[in-house]
Amino acid sequence: MWKTRVTKLWQMSKWFVGGGVLSILFYDNIGYVHTVRGKSMAPTLNPGPTRALLRERVWLSKLPYTPHVGDIVVFRSPKHGSKLAMKRIAAVGGETIVPSKVVKSGASAVTIKPGYVWVEADNRDTAGRDSNEYGQLHEKMIVGKVTWLLWPWARIQDLRKTQSPHAVSPQTQSLDESERTELVTESQTS
Repeated sequence: MWKTRVTKLWQMSKWFVGGGVLSILFYDNIGYVHTVRGKSMAPTLNPGPTRALLRERVWLSKLPYTPHVGDIVVFRSPKHGSKLAMKRIAAVGGETIVPSKVVKSGASAVTIKPGYVWVEADNRDTAGRDSNEYGQLHEKMIVGKVTWLLWPWARIQDLRKTQSPHAVSPQTQSLDESERTELVTESQTS
């Protein structure tokens, strides 16, 4: 009698241990549901109140990929290594960008080093911790790419197809650095 109980207990424990190992492997290598906190990515994410139950949930893919401009990524904070932040990639290695905070101060453009990215918030009014504060972010700091908005149900969407509200238009993308800086200066004065 006690042998059958021990055998059943052993079989159940194998299922629990096996399920736990698979869960950890999935979380570490495939992805997980991530809660969006704060207003820095509004209006794309958390456009309304951000109380705990109303915070949006996204799918964070941890599959290997090459960063591209427009991707929303979660990365380890360069100043607070244990904290995660979510921002949109504004430039990748080899590109030149006029950072949003620089536009306000009138300073020059930044050329991104290979293997690095420049991340910025969609909501520039509340943008705090992005490359304007950290500088260029090494690609190894990226935890994963945000691919889907999962909650609330009414807003489910593929986030791989979204653009920043401040995206560079195709007309200005072909301009060189001096022309783009000139265009930014003109738009600020008008």
